[in-house]
Amino acid sequence: MKGRSFFSLLTGLAAGAALGLLLAPEKGSETRKKVRAKLDEWEKAFAEEEEEDEEEDGVPISEEEADEILGACQNREKDLEEAGE
Repeated sequence: MKGRSFFSLLTGLAAGAALGLLLAPEKGSETRKKVRAKLDEWEKAFAEEEEEDEEEDGVPISEEEADEILGACQNREKDLEEAGE
């Protein structure tokens, strides 16, 4: 039930935004500039939030540890190729 309510809310918001754009008293080019600016703003905010989430959820490793893991994966890949898998 919660999913349907959320979907209905999003649908209503999208329909309202579309009607608002269609009935806006500004020129289309000005409206597009404003929409693009707002979308860029949201994209930046989303990227920053996602970066913060990764920092909180991720396990930080040093560059040396990352190189060691990569080397181990490459060695395993070579072993599998040699074994014919």
